[in-house]
Amino acid sequence: MVVFRSSNIITNYFLPLSEALGVSIVQMETLDFIVKSLILIALIFAPIFCVYKNYSFVKLYLVSVPIISFMLIIGGYWPHFYTEVRLNLMGYDSLGMCEIERLQNVAPEIHEKATRLHWSNMGIGWPLKVIIWMVILLPYPLIVWLCGFGFKKLKLRFSAKNT
Repeated sequence: MVVFRSSNIITNYFLPLSEALGVSIVQMETLDFIVKSLILIALIFAPIFCVYKNYSFVKLYLVSVPIISFMLIIGGYWPHFYTEVRLNLMGYDSLGMCEIERLQNVAPEIHEKATRLHWSNMGIGWPLKVIIWMVILLPYPLIVWLCGFGFKKLKLRFSAKNT
């Protein structure tokens, strides 16, 4: 029976590519910043773009909710994935049974950092974080639509007074 774990996927597919490209920790941090920024931009501007294009309320939700959901799933999984990639680049063995086995291939000067990164993945899982953020962010397109609707009404009122 084959068990798919994120560490197996990272080890088999991502690490050979990163080693061939010579990816360093600084480049990984830059990649992390770029991915988080793109996710945030997509979350903020998807409903604003729909209001700007004069979409109806239903069409606004049909377009922006899937985008928000997809970005939240990526944004929820990204920190977990990024931590696993960094641990694997350090040589950390996530499948080890004890701390000594896990740190066997890690340079001694980064043992503490690797251990902190490993334990940072503990806690509530990323799917629960995504569900919580989904509940918080689902009213966001409604708020953007109401602000756009109010702005259009004010614009019409002031343009009618000037004529």
